[in-house]
Amino acid sequence: MGESLKCLFIFLILLVFVYPYADIEITEWYNNADAALSITFDDCDENQYLIAYPIMERYNVRGSFGVVISWVGKTIEQPENIFIKRMTWDEIRKLDDNEISSHSCNHKLLTEINEEDLFFEIQESKRIIEEETGKKCITMHYPYSKTNEDIEEILEESGYLCARTLESKINKGPDLYEISSYAIFDDTHPSLKELEDLLKVCKKERGWVVIMYHHIDENPENYTTGSYLPLCITPESFDAQMKLFSSEKLWIAPLGEIASYLKEKETCTIKVEKSLTKIKIVIESEYDIPLTLKIRVNWWKVKVEGSLNDGEYSGSFYLNVVPNKEVVIYRKLF
Repeated sequence: MGESLKCLFIFLILLVFVYPYADIEITEWYNNADAALSITFDDCDENQYLIAYPIMERYNVRGSFGVVISWVGKTIEQPENIFIKRMTWDEIRKLDDNEISSHSCNHKLLTEINEEDLFFEIQESKRIIEEETGKKCITMHYPYSKTNEDIEEILEESGYLCARTLESKINKGPDLYEISSYAIFDDTHPSLKELEDLLKVCKKERGWVVIMYHHIDENPENYTTGSYLPLCITPESFDAQMKLFSSEKLWIAPLGEIASYLKEKETCTIKVEKSLTKIKIVIESEYDIPLTLKIRVNWWKVKVEGSLNDGEYSGSFYLNVVPNKEVVIYRKLF
């Protein structure tokens, strides 16, 4: 081989190892979790704040609390002469990083009211929640879990990103206005073992499971006279469920956060600039939920700056990246 050909060969070899190659993809769930899980509550029962919220804090779990506007701060009579005290706005505001969802203004069956009332239940509840909490309200928990196309169209027009119904199934590529959930009826329906089995299936399918709670109380029998399940579990059972959920490799986040991730993943653009010494990455998006990127580079070792988990990496690695913020991957020689 001539000297010039040897030089060309060496140059090409060096180019392969020096010039950056970067394969980038967004993982299915944040932090490359096996599956996603959302904890949701309906009806703003005060025990959700007094009992459930401290337990959730202990396990670092955040959820979505559905508020019925006209019930806030009141004691409301339920069927069978059951009276339940509801959270105040001050208590709702103290839920901190949890999501506050609309459960309508008056808990009417949305599929059976006229258009004027429907707009009021959807839009006025959103307006009041945002005014009282200072946070965006992008999630609806349907009263009685009933919906139709007209309701979903109004939700989208009104600025809601997602809405939860029932149906008891794992969400895979869901319609964000018909997110399915599993109701917790009492301490044994479902049992802890049934929930554990559900999570195994969800992880196998890499899906999204949503759990619906109503009441947490030491005396579940006070929430029914026997003609239906109480929709109430004891604090001990709730604690055991939170312990189970937090022990799995799951992304546990409020409904709106997970829906935003899915929407952002679908609509964002990843911009990449490469040079011999660094790779710049920017996720362009109208959303602000961090995305997880799986990145493969041909450099032996790199240093990352600008992500949520900066550090030194090699080969294939995962970065949690805030949209519209520049992340730089620097080549390291040693």
